Amino acid sequence: MQVWNRTELMEEKEVGLGAIRFAYGTAFGRILSKTIFCRKFVSNIYGAWQKSRFSKKKVQKFMSQYSVTVDDCVETEYPNFNAFFTRQRKAQPDVTKPDELASIADSKLLALPIDEKSIFKIKDVPYTTAELLENEALAKEFQGGMCLIFRLAPTDYHRYAYVDKAKQAPSVKIKGVLHTVHPIAGAMKVYRRNTRQYNLLQTEHFGKVVQMEVGALLVGKIINHTDDTACVSKLQEKGYFAYGGSTVILLLQKDAVKIDRDILEYSAKGIETKVRLGDKIGEAK
Repeated sequence: MQVWNRTELMEEKEVGLGAIRFAYGTAFGRILSKTIFCRKFVSNIYGAWQKSRFSKKKVQKFMSQYSVTVDDCVETEYPNFNAFFTRQRKAQPDVTKPDELASIADSKLLALPIDEKSIFKIKDVPYTTAELLENEALAKEFQGGMCLIFRLAPTDYHRYAYVDKAKQAPSVKIKGVLHTVHPIAGAMKVYRRNTRQYNLLQTEHFGKVVQMEVGALLVGKIINHTDDTACVSKLQEKGYFAYGGSTVILLLQKDAVKIDRDILEYSAKGIETKVRLGDKIGEAK
């Protein structure tokens, strides 16, 4: 898969691509995806295996196959694959300026405009902010703004942070059927069916922001450190995902943020930008 790494286009090895192509690219696979794979009990069974000691052997093989290093993490030895997957990185300094927008996760990023009809596309599949939020009134507040989609692959660090110093409103949780966030699943409108959780943030530098976590196939849980009203800091850890590909979304209001030009240019071509937690991706207008 081609991604932009801020200096050049590169091919990135993907985890489980064969299984994804079967599940979403074949007729039989789509039937299984809609009837079996998307069920909560399947996610629970697979999640339990990932937390068991039997999955420990998978850690070193996975790290070697996908060139994953853990030198900057708090722990470097893991009793099971889930412990590796949810590993915590050592504290890193914020190198961005207060009014600069930093990436909230290690991920592949798309920055898409929200037009006057509140429609945006993910790999040519249209979604409205109202469908995403299940809240038409709130969606209207983001008309003309930007939708930032941070797609976390299994090889990525799976903890995510707050976008800015802010006051957080209580979490809104939306139940759904779990599906993969991989682009090949776009035709199935995955975000309409995924478990979602979001907080409305009144930020210091970027105005009102929605920060949403999206669960995906084989991710049984979104773990946020607090679901209640709270005052939070820029790049403070917000939470983490259990095993699987997952997504974090930011909705930004009109004229709140100027996204870096290269990210906008490649997003317009449908090409994701590879970013790391804390990287500068824009600035307040």
